[in-house]
This record gives sequence, C-alpha cells and structure tokens, in this order.
Amino acid sequence: MLVVAVVAAGVIAAVVLTRDEPVAKACDIPGAVPEQPVSAKTAPGGGGIEVAETGVSSSGLVSMGAVLRNTSERIAYRTRVTLNVVVSVNGLPPGPIQGPLMTMEIPVLLPGQRVGVGRPLVTVNATNKVVSADVDVRTTTWLPPGSLGGFSPVTDTYESTSRVKARLPADVVRYTERSANCRALVSRRTAVVFRNATGAIVGGGLLPPDGKGNAAGSPQQPPASPSCSPGERSTWIVPLQTIPPGTDDRRTELYSYCDLNAPPSDVNAVD
Repeated sequence: MLVVAVVAAGVIAAVVLTRDEPVAKACDIPGAVPEQPVSAKTAPGGGGIEVAETGVSSSGLVSMGAVLRNTSERIAYRTRVTLNVVVSVNGLPPGPIQGPLMTMEIPVLLPGQRVGVGRPLVTVNATNKVVSADVDVRTTTWLPPGSLGGFSPVTDTYESTSRVKARLPADVVRYTERSANCRALVSRRTAVVFRNATGAIVGGGLLPPDGKGNAAGSPQQPPASPSCSPGERSTWIVPLQTIPPGTDDRRTELYSYCDLNAPPSDVNAVD
C-alpha cells in the first residue's frame, strides 16, 4: 500500500494507492491421471510414437539404445515398449531374447518430444551374435494437451565419463539434471544412449540415478537433491555393462524418467 499527499485548491487530501501483492501460484501438476492403455502407434487426430533411431554395441556384453519420438499433438503417458532382439547362440537357429529386461515404460512423452531407451542384452563372441534389433512400440494413454498442467520435461546435460578397470561395473557417467516443475516428481530411472564419433547409436541402458552407491575408485559427490526434484543437481549413473567400445563420450545422451507418481509395480526397476 502506498499513501500519496495531493494538494489541490489549498486542500490537502490523502490518496491511497493499492498494489497487488504477489500470490503464490498453486502447483497444477496432477498427482495422478487415469490410465487407459491403447495402441501407442496411432494417436487420436494422427501421429503417434515412432522409433527414430536404434543401435547396438558390437562386442562384450552388448547393449542396445534407441530414441523414440512423439509425432502427435497428444501427450503420451506411460508408454510401454519392448526391445525386439533376435540372437544366435552357440550356432543355434536365431531366436528372440525374452525376459523382464526387454520391456520398459516411458512416463511422459509430450508432443514432439524425443526420449531414449536402452538395456544390456547378451554377451557376444565367436559363437554368439545379434541378428537383428528393433523396438516394438506397444501401448500408451493418450492425454489432451494441458492435462498435466505445468509439467515440463526434465532436461539432462552430459558432464563427464569416468572409466575404472574393475570386474564389477564401475564406470560412471555424470550429468546435470534440471527440472522447472513446481513439485517433486517420482524418478523411474534414467536412460542413457551411447553414440560413436559419427553420431550412430552404439548402445544404451536404463539405470538408477544418484549413483546407486559410489563406483569403486571414482568417488562421486552426492547430488544436492533427489532426481526429479525441482531445481538443478549434478548426479550420475553407473552402467551395468562396460561402456561400448568406440563411444564418443561427448555425444552421450541422458533422459530422466520422471513420473507423476510411483506405479504399483515398476517394469523399469529390474536389473
């Protein structure tokens, strides 16, 4: 409030000017939305979830990486995909890899957004090889624009890679995570996509952020706050397999999987 004295025709009058005080805006990101899984390949009004890129590593414990894109004008919520990988083991006829690692769920894909996926696959050698690898886009819940309030994608910026020669997984990929969301979201892991010097995908993974413990020989500073919290933090993942040979570290991409809430059973939480 501001009081101003005004003099007019010898009369002094007090004029009160009011100024609106800022009002805290309530967080409009819902705690949950109803799920109605349908085909993720086709959205109401056109477009859908498409596979933009795929790639696998070529030696050791092979991993696969891929990038998906939402080409629709709808929000894709909890999109399920399965890695469709065919391998030949010990010279036997080719067959698909099966198991819980092959299926994962992307919490949110906004219109036009790209998100990575990845998993370790199989050890390759003279008798084992990957015959083919693709992504089967399965189901999602299509939501109208604006139905998640002020939800915005959490962004990740690659920082560095530390390689440690150890029998157990010990390599560390550190990155900066930034969230402009008005409340803490639930972390459902972080996807990493590895690329070579030409930009081709050479592997990937889906891993717990915030370290899952410090890697042997590479002490890491704990993050300032948990993954998917509002604000900024430096955090890291420890790949379950050796980072693929030929990886150009500077091209490494990370994608925080931040959800409205935790599902009763998380298909992402398997190793």
